[in-house]
Amino acid sequence: MATFKPEAGIAMSEPGWSAALNLPANFYALTPSEIEKGTLLRKTAEVHFYPVAWHWNYGDGTTTTYSSPGASWAAQGLPDLTTTPTSHRYQHRGSVTATLTVDMAAEYRFDNGEWIRVSGTIAVHPAPIHLRIYSVHTVLVNPDCPPDPRGTGC
Repeated sequence: MATFKPEAGIAMSEPGWSAALNLPANFYALTPSEIEKGTLLRKTAEVHFYPVAWHWNYGDGTTTTYSSPGASWAAQGLPDLTTTPTSHRYQHRGSVTATLTVDMAAEYRFDNGEWIRVSGTIAVHPAPIHLRIYSVHTVLVNPDCPPDPRGTGC
């Protein structure tokens, strides 16, 4: 089985490579289920890898494990900065590196026969996400800036 290796996939974050302090940053993974073909025990074989757990380390001392990869705000039909099951809120400004470990289960078969489950999982590690956490301040402006560019907040 050692010659068969699953793809690591891609770790994603929204709204991009930055996050706003105390607002939700959405994390999700693109981790494919895949079938690798090759030789196992001198026979033609297929090995099916599929993700079963997603372990996030958000880079601020917080870790969590999910049973699903999450999804983008758009795929969930949600507006940006909406809390999701896989989102995280950063409490301090600065730079962080978020990492993901995906547990991949496997099964194999010979000559299109029955799939045989392999005990245990294989950990794969998509590339880390480097984020900058910023403070965000909202300013209400009256009157509109285009007619009066000297207005408060313009």
